[in-house]
Amino acid sequence: MTVSKGWLTVIGVGPGSPEYLTPAARRAALAAEILVGGPRALQLFADLPREKQVIGGDLEKIYSFLLQVRPRPTAVLVSGDPGFFSLLGWLKRKFPEEEIRVIPGISSIQLAFARLGQGWEGATFLSLHGRPLATLEPYLSHLAAGSIKMVLLTGGTSTPSALGRYLADKGLAKLRLWIGTDLGTEQEQTAWLTAVELAAGDLPAAGVVIIGYDHP
Repeated sequence: MTVSKGWLTVIGVGPGSPEYLTPAARRAALAAEILVGGPRALQLFADLPREKQVIGGDLEKIYSFLLQVRPRPTAVLVSGDPGFFSLLGWLKRKFPEEEIRVIPGISSIQLAFARLGQGWEGATFLSLHGRPLATLEPYLSHLAAGSIKMVLLTGGTSTPSALGRYLADKGLAKLRLWIGTDLGTEQEQTAWLTAVELAAGDLPAAGVVIIGYDHP
């Protein structure tokens, strides 16, 4: 198989607002002939006269499209930072012989801790997006004892309210946590809540939940 080096770039576009799009990300998009990403990510480059391909949750369709356009310079736009629960790992598995260029972006985790005014070293990170809430099971005793700092990404069916219900059902109804949704956008919401209060809320599915830090 002939390998075409250097045609594929993964760009972290941050939370989806222009103010958090880095100059390096903009330059990388300018260098591409094709931009591939979700509607919100592509909207950040609405002014660029590039071929654009909207992607959804069907990974095989994405793979088929990339095979069709190879070796034309192509940029895959991912929210946040490519190195944190993005398509980067999947792309590296699908194109193991390719030299994939990676442009970092500002992640929702960075924004969340900036809002808290806290450092994030020492925290345990877990994505619940596309994963069952039972993924949290090994950590419940540590959460109850207050012996762990955790950052959870919600999404899909593992919504903030579903997470609140799960924690309450496990005896952690009074567990205090911080949640941020739509961080870095005009729709941003942040709050300190107990698990039972989170269960009763109606927040967007995708959010950042931080547990184990002191309420100011």
